[in-house]
Amino acid sequence: MNNEQLKLLMKSLGEQIFENSTNPTGTVAMLISETVKLRDKLKDETGYILTVSDTQTALNALEKMLKKEAVTEKLSSEQKLLAQIWYDRLTIFNK
Repeated sequence: MNNEQLKLLMKSLGEQIFENSTNPTGTVAMLISETVKLRDKLKDETGYILTVSDTQTALNALEKMLKKEAVTEKLSSEQKLLAQIWYDRLTIFNK
């Protein structure tokens, strides 16, 4: 997944999820930044290529986590990690 694909995906999905946020564009930018960091780290350390599908699945899980709903999809360890990084950034570090 290249940076442009990632940006398009995150903007289209993220702005829908965070439309009621005080700064949806900033929130989406942060999610993009964290995704790129993880994508590059996974590729360098394990050779794993984070895909658009991984990102979509993690974003769906994040939406459920933020709504305090159970995440019912089966997530890979990479998808879980990405969703947890996003969740932590949105709930712990943005307070």
